[in-house]
Amino acid sequence: MVIFQDLVRRFGDFAAHDPTDDLVERWRREVVEPEADLFATVEPWVDPQVAPARLPGLVARRAELLARTVRAEAAVREATTLFADATGGGHLPVRAVMMVGLGQANGWVAPLDGEPTLFLGVERLPEPPFDTVLALHELVHLVHQRRSAADWPFDRVDADLFREGLAVYATARLMPTVALSGHLWFRADARAWVDRCAAMAGELRSRALRELDRTDVSGLWFGGAEDRPGELPGRCGYWLGWRLLGEILDGAPLDAALDWPLPEATARLRAALATTDGAG
Repeated sequence: MVIFQDLVRRFGDFAAHDPTDDLVERWRREVVEPEADLFATVEPWVDPQVAPARLPGLVARRAELLARTVRAEAAVREATTLFADATGGGHLPVRAVMMVGLGQANGWVAPLDGEPTLFLGVERLPEPPFDTVLALHELVHLVHQRRSAADWPFDRVDADLFREGLAVYATARLMPTVALSGHLWFRADARAWVDRCAAMAGELRSRALRELDRTDVSGLWFGGAEDRPGELPGRCGYWLGWRLLGEILDGAPLDAALDWPLPEATARLRAALATTDGAG
C-alpha cells in the first residue's frame, strides 16, 4: 500500500492566480507555510534561495505539472509492486509525497514525522519507463533507511558508494529491459558516459579503495555533468557502486544487502575493490 500526499494540487492553486504579483512571497504564504515542517525537511533538495529565478517558469508549466502527478503516482505504485514481488513486500506501507520542487532534484528520501518518506519532484519527472526506474531507485533508499541505513553519513565515500550502488543494482535487476543508461541517468542517451566509466574501471576502483573513508570528496564521485573532464567522470560513483554491488551480491537476494550495517558494507566494498577480476 502507498499513502500519497499530493502537494502539486496546492502548487496548481497558487499558480492559477495572477503571475504578475510577488510570486515568491505568495509561494511562501500559500505553498510553503501550510507545510512548514515538510519544507524544512526537504530544504536540501528544495532551496528557497533559488525560488525567485525558478518560480516563473514553474508557474507557466501549471497544467503540465498537474498532469505529471498522475504519472508520478502510477510510477510509485508500479515500483512498489516490483519491489514487493522481489522481496516479499515487508517494506509496506510506503509514504510518498508528490510535489513541485524548484528544479534541483527529481527524487529523494527524507524523514517525515519520523518515518523515511519518498519524494518526487514532478517538474523533473523523467519520461516512461525512467519515471518508474526513478521511483524504484528512491524506494530502495527508503527501505534501506528503514532497515539499516538511517544513521549512515551522507558525505562519506563508502556509505554513498554502497547506498547508491545498491539502488542502481536493484533497479537494473528488477527492470532488466531498461538500458543501463536509464538506471544511471534516467534517460537512454548516456551510453558514451557508461563506456567512459567502463574504460576507466581500474583507475576508479583503485582511487575508491584509497578514498573509502573520505568525507571531502563524495561530491566528486556523485555529482557533476556526464561530460565533466578530468580524472573522475561526473556521477561515476553511481556506475562504480552498481558494478561493485553486482560483484558483492552475485545474484543473491537483495534482502541481505539491505540489512548490513555500515562496517560490514564497507568491508565488502573494500574486499571487492581489492580484487582485479571486475576491473575490466
